[in-house]
Amino acid sequence: MSKKFRSKWFRVAVEGATTDGRQIERQWLVDAAETYNPNTYAARVWMEHYRSVLPDSPFRAYGDVLAAKTEEVDVNGAKKLALFVQIEPRRT
Repeated sequence: MSKKFRSKWFRVAVEGATTDGRQIERQWLVDAAETYNPNTYAARVWMEHYRSVLPDSPFRAYGDVLAAKTEEVDVNGAKKLALFVQIEPRRT
């Protein structure tokens, strides 16, 4: 069996306003990072919001989120809290 790949940490969300007018609260990111456990409720990596039951569909799951953490980042001179994740891509 081949060794599974684990991605580098990458940013998926930042506190504050979104492009569609919603607001991401700082505490939501803290809670997500502190409570994320893939053994309890795993997050999948999807290309779109569509789902397919066919394994070779372009709308299949592309991997799994393994871990989550928060870090302070600089956004246009302002300190903001960001959510970072590591994923395990699905091998095709």
